[in-house]
Amino acid sequence: MKMNTHAMSHIISQPLNQPPFLDGIKTEEFRYRREMLKAALPEGIIILRGATEEEVVTGQRYHQNSPFVYYTGIETPGAFLVLLPAGLSSRAGNKTFSANVEEILFLPERNPTGETWTGQKLGPGTEAETLTGIAKVAPVSSLWTALTGWLRRCPLVYTLCPFGETAKLTREFALMQRISDLAPSTRFQDCARAMRTQRLVKSPAEIEKLEAAICISEEGQKAAKKAITEGAGRYEYEVEAKVLEAFRSRGATLAFPAIIGSGFRATVLHYEDNHEKMNEGDLVVVDIGAKLNGYNGDLTRTYPVGGSGTLSARQREIYALVLEAHRLVIDSFVVGVDSRQSLDDRVKELLDKSPLRSKDAKGEEKTMKTFMPHGLGHHLGLDVHDVVAQDDLSDPLPVGSVFTVEPGVYLPSESIGVRLEDDYLVTETGLKRLGAGLPLELDTD
Repeated sequence: MKMNTHAMSHIISQPLNQPPFLDGIKTEEFRYRREMLKAALPEGIIILRGATEEEVVTGQRYHQNSPFVYYTGIETPGAFLVLLPAGLSSRAGNKTFSANVEEILFLPERNPTGETWTGQKLGPGTEAETLTGIAKVAPVSSLWTALTGWLRRCPLVYTLCPFGETAKLTREFALMQRISDLAPSTRFQDCARAMRTQRLVKSPAEIEKLEAAICISEEGQKAAKKAITEGAGRYEYEVEAKVLEAFRSRGATLAFPAIIGSGFRATVLHYEDNHEKMNEGDLVVVDIGAKLNGYNGDLTRTYPVGGSGTLSARQREIYALVLEAHRLVIDSFVVGVDSRQSLDDRVKELLDKSPLRSKDAKGEEKTMKTFMPHGLGHHLGLDVHDVVAQDDLSDPLPVGSVFTVEPGVYLPSESIGVRLEDDYLVTETGLKRLGAGLPLELDTD
């Protein structure tokens, strides 16, 4: 296909739209986040790497990585953010940047040919500086020369350090290796904990974005319920299609692959095939979430195929137990005291003390605690499982944090699975359920 050079130059000349992550969050808030990160890590150079288009799995949409979004609000592939200690630029004598510059966003140069195929991209220059509020936006090609000068004066670099057996295969490791090649004396420290501390507490603008995503998630649940209660003989993928329609018609996408598990498949925690026929009387676990402008919802309900009139006494008592566990968390939560771990322990104790029993894989009777193999929930934000370390689970949940409450009981020997999940904001007075308020209770029809 022959490219029209006039069309390519026309694309470049068009004004750029505001990045969607900036919708509803002011550039001042992103600047404040960067300043807080610098205050927490004042002695070194902070370097954050944005995602690249090469990291996208075939058939999936490109998504910027969440730390980069959190501090910049942009989704341009192949970008870098550098935050400098006060005065370093002047001490390094770098002629490319002014003496007082302390934050630089490095972006790839705009590519007319590429943009003809995939649309406009934010490029270096004053237009990007205006859109992002970042003091200096420079070409990526100038990053390595600038870093060489800065590292002579400041050999400490804070970045997201990879760990584990596959660490050397990551792009983060490749970044650290390239920096080491520039300045072999460079010392690296992980900045993940400082970032987690910031991201744990949501701003009012973030809470609005989360609520918007959660409200759309509720619409997806309503569509799923309608398809299931009317749907004996339908397939799980038909329910998934209704969910996707509810999301896309409201500008959202799937935050994660939809889980639509009926009958025995309701006991498979992350069942994603969604290809089996739903039979009347089956319980169907619907675990879905909408992603809107970077933020995620995550809701789970359990519906009976054909409506609640088809439920057996056993299904009802399991559902009632899971509902009791969910309500226990909300009613007993103490601000400044309770942690995710304490709430999880409380729910597991309730399940353990329940008189209900079922048989495990060995045919032995066990308490209901055995049949909730996962934790009570997770934090929610730019990531569906938002940032937290294992050793943070016992810390009291701070005011402004958002997390899921999702108790569940799964009985494979009986083909019964029930999970009920909502998203909660920690306030000064307790837990506030986010969203318009989708019922947890079963209909009584």
